[in-house]
Amino acid sequence: SSGINAEYGIVGRVASRIAHGKFELDGKEYQLSLNNNNDTHLHGGFVGLSKVVWDCEIVGNTLQFSHTQPDGTDGYPGNLEVVVTVSIRTKSSGGRVKGTFLSLDMRATCDQATPINLTFHPYFNMDGQDSGSALDNKLTVFDYAGYLPMDPDTILPTGEIVSTRGTPFNLDISRIGDLIVDVPGGYDHTFHLCSKSGFVGPAAEIASCDEKYRVRVLTDQPGIHVYSGNFLDGTRGKGGAVYEKHSGIALEAQNFPNAVNVPSFPCCILREGEEYKKNITFSFCF
Repeated sequence: SSGINAEYGIVGRVASRIAHGKFELDGKEYQLSLNNNNDTHLHGGFVGLSKVVWDCEIVGNTLQFSHTQPDGTDGYPGNLEVVVTVSIRTKSSGGRVKGTFLSLDMRATCDQATPINLTFHPYFNMDGQDSGSALDNKLTVFDYAGYLPMDPDTILPTGEIVSTRGTPFNLDISRIGDLIVDVPGGYDHTFHLCSKSGFVGPAAEIASCDEKYRVRVLTDQPGIHVYSGNFLDGTRGKGGAVYEKHSGIALEAQNFPNAVNVPSFPCCILREGEEYKKNITFSFCF
């Protein structure tokens, strides 16, 4: 791609934003790179996991990506070893394929305590490739306890988790364009999922305007971040298509933004000797 305001693929070491790029861990303050408006650390920084070349090999019926992020990269402590295993399976009925599942099993270890928040950052427009705005798509968020309001200036959570009732965040097979007009700047918000820890359950679903084509996101992450492509600025993609603002909707299963600085948010610290394990699965139905 040629755009500078689009993020793709596996994102980390910490996806989303960290306020002022700072956090304290075990009595030591760390300063990360400030790659967003010179005041915020975004999606792992200048050399985040989405910006490096991964090793890749076929392991059985899976594709395995691996990468070692050295100690000190963008200010993070510890040598982080990441392995993402990708698998595909289909669901059939009466001899016909009814659905396809793309699963990403994400695992990591580190030789020092470090924050971590991995996600996969695809954009969807269920009305088809090069079809323009995705605001005609319909979006549902499942089984959530509320959403995280954002400070409009910093795009960081205020620390609250509030009900969506009576708000444009009550997404239930909703045409995105009908609600986004009441969301200044567009959707860039995390929903707190109610799924039990370690259980991979439905988080969100996006459908074409006629509801014929659907993608459902399943995960064991504590949140699903909905981003309406507010900063897409002419990125060129497949076939030379130009992706302008709102051309795609990102559904990012992840921990809460700035969790490393908000004690009430789910812990994002991985310690030496522990293993980070999360799963994101996409179910494609046509």
